[in-house]
Amino acid sequence: MHSLARLLFFIVVIFFGLLLIGVWLTWTAEHSTNQKLFLAGTFPQPALEGFYTGTIGGQLVSWLGKKFDADSASGINLFDDGGRMSTERQPFKTYYGKGLRDKNLNVLVLDYDIPENPFWLRYIRDEIVQVAPNQYLGKLHLRVIGFAFTLGYFELEVNED
Repeated sequence: MHSLARLLFFIVVIFFGLLLIGVWLTWTAEHSTNQKLFLAGTFPQPALEGFYTGTIGGQLVSWLGKKFDADSASGINLFDDGGRMSTERQPFKTYYGKGLRDKNLNVLVLDYDIPENPFWLRYIRDEIVQVAPNQYLGKLHLRVIGFAFTLGYFELEVNED
C-alpha cells in the first residue's frame, strides 16, 4: 500500500506541475504583442483555399504551413521530411466560431478532433484571424478536462508560388 501512495503522490505532483506550466504558458501568450494583434484581427474572408506558408516566431522548424480546402471545410499541415518533398499529416476540419479564450472574437477554427488523428492531437484547436491582406495569425490551444490553455502563436501568409 505504501508504494501505491507514492505512485498517487507522484501522479498528483506531475498533474499539478503540468497544470502550472499550462497556466504560465497561457498567461505569457495572452500578455504578449501577438495577443494584441490577434484581438485586432478579423475572421478570414474569403475562405482560405490552397497552401499558406507558416512560420512560428521566426524559428526554423519542420512545419511548412497549412493547406486548406474551402469546399470540404478541411485542411492539413505540411512538414519538411528532410528531403525535397513535403509530407502531409495532422488533418483538421474548419469552421467559423468564437474564440475559446477570446469569447467575443470571431475566428476560423481548425479542429483536430477527427478520427484520422492520434488521440493526443485531438485535444488541439487552432484559431486563425486575418491581421493584414494575405496575412493571418493563428493561436494554438490545448483543451484538457474543461480548460483551454494557450500554447503560442503562428503566422500564415499566402504562398505566392
